[in-house]
Amino acid sequence: MGHRYRRFEWDDLRFFLGVYRHKTVSAAGQHLGVDHATVSRRIARLEHALNTKLFEHRPTGFVPTAAGTRLRRLAEVVEASINACEAELSDADSAVEGVVRIGAPDCFAACFLGARLAALCKIHPKLHIDLLTITSASSVSQREVDIFVGSSVPIEGRIISRKLTNYHAGLFASQNYLERRPPIRSLSDILSDGYICDVDAMHFHQSEFALVPPVQFRSANVLPLLQAVKEGEAIAVLPSYVAYRDEALVPVLPAQINFRRSLYVLLHEDNKNLTRVRTVSDFIFGEVQKNRSIFFPETSFDPSERGRAGEPIFISPPVEPL
Repeated sequence: MGHRYRRFEWDDLRFFLGVYRHKTVSAAGQHLGVDHATVSRRIARLEHALNTKLFEHRPTGFVPTAAGTRLRRLAEVVEASINACEAELSDADSAVEGVVRIGAPDCFAACFLGARLAALCKIHPKLHIDLLTITSASSVSQREVDIFVGSSVPIEGRIISRKLTNYHAGLFASQNYLERRPPIRSLSDILSDGYICDVDAMHFHQSEFALVPPVQFRSANVLPLLQAVKEGEAIAVLPSYVAYRDEALVPVLPAQINFRRSLYVLLHEDNKNLTRVRTVSDFIFGEVQKNRSIFFPETSFDPSERGRAGEPIFISPPVEPL
């Protein structure tokens, strides 16, 4: 009777997984809807119950110990079982409720998803959506999000993918930008300008559109590039569904620089039957299908050049004189 009784609380595993996935107690608390002190207290209680240290606190965040890494695998089995119970036993006609985390590129989140998801929440008052602007499809397998919208499908992991649509991406500039510069008639005219935005880190990381020499301004996200183009300060490759929203933006060399890309919605297999996740996923799919013309406008390239649309453009660096 002299020792302290250690009780394992299953619910503490939620807080453990939150810290494991989000790296800090504050980020985990924000995701779980509690303050950071509650998260810290739950982690401490779990470590006490298991009589082992689960995290090392470092300047970059909480790093799992060997025991923490082992517990993550076991905790995700418990999480998957709970999700399966919910999907199997819950009333299909009940209200859609709970938290759904969605990851998407910043341009798709801001220019397409944001307003539509807000409207969906009004239809389902008990539904809560966290929209995160991320570009890594691994966020689904790592359980950082429940739904991910991206341009590629992972080759590993228990991921279910559903193609949303194709879309065009091309080079755009503002009318003001073009009026202040010599006419652009070829790729060499673009390179000679010396101030071009490049989104290869996001859309063209496979070297399909390598702008050389190195550009002065880069961004892994599209929205900063869009703003620079709108202000007449730069020229950039943008998705058509973003650029064509603004009449002040003009496609540049659309017959030569025109890429066909795809968007997919990804779910973890464990979540596919959860009512709230399935409802939101189906909603995103339906909204994209209703608005496919903005993702794949026929006017985005010259019909006479249809055979060239989507072909990779390689721009080689200039040859230095010997």
